Amino acid sequence: MDDGLPQNSIKDIIKDKYGFIWLSTDGGILRYDGNTFLLYNNFKISNLSFGNFLDTKNGDITCFNNNDENCVLIAGRTAKLLPDGMVSKTFAMAHNKQYKRYYKSNFLNTFFPETNCYYIKTNSGTYFFENQYIVFKNEKDEEKKILPALPSASLKNAFEQNDIIYIPDPDRRRTVILKNGSVSYDNQASLYNDPQSKIYWHQGTRQVFVINNGNIYISKLAGGKPSLTFLLQYKKIEKELLYCMFYDEISDKVYFGDVVRGLNIINLSNFHVPQKNVPFSGEFVYEALPFTANSVISKQGYEYYKDKVNKIYSANFNYDKRYLLYDNSYNLLYVEFNKMHRRYRSSHYQKHDSLSFYKRNVEGLFKLNNNFAVNMADSKYEYYYLYIFPDEQFTKAKNIFRFKNNINSVKELDQTTFYVGTVDGIYLISLSKNKIVKYFAKNLPIKEIQRTKDGNFWVTTHNKGLYLIKNDEVIRMPDDKDGYISSAHHILEDYYGFFWISTNNGLFKVSKKALLDYSRNKNTNVHYYRYTKEDGFLNNEFNGSSNPSGNILKNGNFVFPSMQGFVFFKPDEIKNHYPKSNQLFIERAKTAKKNIHFKDTLRLKSDYKTVDVFLDFPYYHNIKNIYAESKLQDGQNNKWEEIKTDRKLTLSTIAPGNYTLYIRFLVSETGRFAYKKIFIEIEPFFYQTVWFKILIIILGIILIVLIIQVRTNFLKRMVRTLKHTLDNKDQELEITTNKLKNESEYQQKIMESISHDITTPIRFLVSISQKLNDIRETELQKKYLDEICHTSEQLFKFTLDLKEYTALFKEENIFDNEEQHIFVLVENKKLLFEQVASANNSSIHNLCDPNLATRINKGILSAILHNLIDNAVKNTKDGEILLKTEQKNKEIEIIIFDTGKGMSSKQIEYYSHVFESMDKDNFVFKNYGLGLHMVIQLIKKINAEITFHENAPKGTVVKIILKN
Repeated sequence: MDDGLPQNSIKDIIKDKYGFIWLSTDGGILRYDGNTFLLYNNFKISNLSFGNFLDTKNGDITCFNNNDENCVLIAGRTAKLLPDGMVSKTFAMAHNKQYKRYYKSNFLNTFFPETNCYYIKTNSGTYFFENQYIVFKNEKDEEKKILPALPSASLKNAFEQNDIIYIPDPDRRRTVILKNGSVSYDNQASLYNDPQSKIYWHQGTRQVFVINNGNIYISKLAGGKPSLTFLLQYKKIEKELLYCMFYDEISDKVYFGDVVRGLNIINLSNFHVPQKNVPFSGEFVYEALPFTANSVISKQGYEYYKDKVNKIYSANFNYDKRYLLYDNSYNLLYVEFNKMHRRYRSSHYQKHDSLSFYKRNVEGLFKLNNNFAVNMADSKYEYYYLYIFPDEQFTKAKNIFRFKNNINSVKELDQTTFYVGTVDGIYLISLSKNKIVKYFAKNLPIKEIQRTKDGNFWVTTHNKGLYLIKNDEVIRMPDDKDGYISSAHHILEDYYGFFWISTNNGLFKVSKKALLDYSRNKNTNVHYYRYTKEDGFLNNEFNGSSNPSGNILKNGNFVFPSMQGFVFFKPDEIKNHYPKSNQLFIERAKTAKKNIHFKDTLRLKSDYKTVDVFLDFPYYHNIKNIYAESKLQDGQNNKWEEIKTDRKLTLSTIAPGNYTLYIRFLVSETGRFAYKKIFIEIEPFFYQTVWFKILIIILGIILIVLIIQVRTNFLKRMVRTLKHTLDNKDQELEITTNKLKNESEYQQKIMESISHDITTPIRFLVSISQKLNDIRETELQKKYLDEICHTSEQLFKFTLDLKEYTALFKEENIFDNEEQHIFVLVENKKLLFEQVASANNSSIHNLCDPNLATRINKGILSAILHNLIDNAVKNTKDGEILLKTEQKNKEIEIIIFDTGKGMSSKQIEYYSHVFESMDKDNFVFKNYGLGLHMVIQLIKKINAEITFHENAPKGTVVKIILKN
């Protein structure tokens, strides 16, 4: 009940065609996917005590509650209540008799006296077990009596297979066979009719089990006859209060439904862990060597088979020096108490002696080709020495190498060069040169160096990862989900190209090809499959730091040492379990308010906070071996993200719109993925619709136009008032005759200049509004709205200064009383135009001297800068605009660089001529735009100079020279 059962009585177990396991209980019906229980108990009935399952012709399942009051149909991965009359009940009253269908054994052997007749249905007909006769009735309603009646208790071990009914008769050690309405006998004694046997049969699951003295067998047809296959041993099963049992052959698990203890799941494993069962000695093991084709021998003298342990010799050892190897005569060599010990094969390893070395402590043993390598330390353990002996006499070393740190592994590269793994890296030594050739993998604590069939070298470390040696350098392999592979001990390679790697937490299987592909391309995926004690061994902690830490026997068994014995297995008998590509169902979701069932499209209101989308798939093994990823396709995100082991995907609030959710999951150890997709529709509120946003934008533009119109009308009234005042001053008319003559032209130029200056910001507002309409992502919408707000604010400030702007052409005083910093004037204009420039993928940089100031009229100088920056922004895409100042004597030079499309040489010549001739000639403007003509007029007004130049490699340079 602690794991999700509504109560502990499991009445029946069955598996549907989609791979889910269903349980009936006294509190409802449960669907089990290997990880969680989904309870169905919201039926509008008062009786939730359900009984046995039955399958239908189309593969669905039915289940009645007590007394067949109601029936539930399990179809399409859900359970629903059937209306009365839509299904035949399992008991009935007819001819003053009570009939009860028999289709599942009862471990309690309960047969009710009020039931007059039990019957078994087959495809060929129905068998009625009445008080006097056994009657067979076929589809044509033809009846015949085929056998005198048997007591109801005789049915306790009856079963049906392939439309044939078998009734064991333990008293006579025979089996009664009913086939097509005929009777025959199998007079051979067997486990079926053994008096000690209990047969469990379930017609709905089509499974038959024979239980005999704790041994459980499954019955299958072989040559048309029932045949038993041993399944498992379950000691004292006869004392269990069982309701039901079910064998899932795909996942290799047996399920028992207990009356009081709930659901018991037993994994049938092909891992074997023999135990020596010596009191107070423990079962932890380390180094071992192949002893026979089927066994290994440990240093302590025990011979381990996959199913038993023998004692070869008696010895008590410490476990600090974990080395064991054969010499050339198959004598055992090992290290103990700082000496080398030898046990002789000729004495069946009973006789032994030891070998010590002067002022040296033996720390380890290694066999290299025909050489023997001995790791020794000096008495103070300041240095470690690797002695290379040419034979097993260990009399004179032909090479000695000194190391600062302890040596954990030695592996031959060729006949004369070796890799030496230490606690601070790997050394390449040469026997022919008698020196250390190379040192790499510095500071890496090496545990073991191994060579695989393809010649590659692999390195395991002390909690620092798994590595491949390539070109005398190490490449780290990726970790598994939990990082357990970083403590890898030993690698064994099978015939199919897979590595089996023991670690401190589990046994891993991984494709060698995947690891090698990763060494060449870090973007490739590596998928580890982890086996734990749930798969059949006794402890997740395997042992390493010994030599050897794993073996392959001649019979094909792999053997790894662990904290609770040696683990034996054959790789081809160990299954990998992945979800099937057709058994992932995405049809359930849940928000804070309700549960949602959908088929292909999930529809949500936009007021939801989060939604959990459930991934329903049957998987009855270590959930961490599942690799499942998702991505939400919305035009922006294309990254796969891992789905957690809770089998659900949580989506936070996303903007209204249509999305596609893609799911992929690993279905093969070769790295093949299966893909699923569902559509998600988020319905917007009215204020989130495109039309509402367009309306708001239009209203904003109309408001801006109205403000400009009102301001323009005000300016026009000011102009008319000024003209009236000038007309009344005769004397001033004589002084300013020339100015009054051009008054109308000036007014026209003022209006045109105003219109010219606001054209670019308004055009940007229209452009950014259209983009806001086209995108749906919330973050981009917010960005564009901020840009509209910023530009509108700057434009509004500009319109407030229009009154001052109209007076520029008539301003008599070209100097102010206070100095103006040119940097500040340029920075204000940069703020106005930087959003427009950003939209063109351009940038504006103010490089002016912050300390440089002038008293030239602020309004005139601002108007000049406004027009020149405006032209640069409009003509520059994917570039930059720079403004800088230089002071030469009493003159200030303002320089504007841009990398835009630039002015043609004809335009440069034309504007230069305009500047030089404006005072002398009655100049006629060409159709090059009004802005620069206004700038030239204002430049003339403040007695400054302006020049135009080509920018290299492209663009324009404009220089303004102020006489300060």
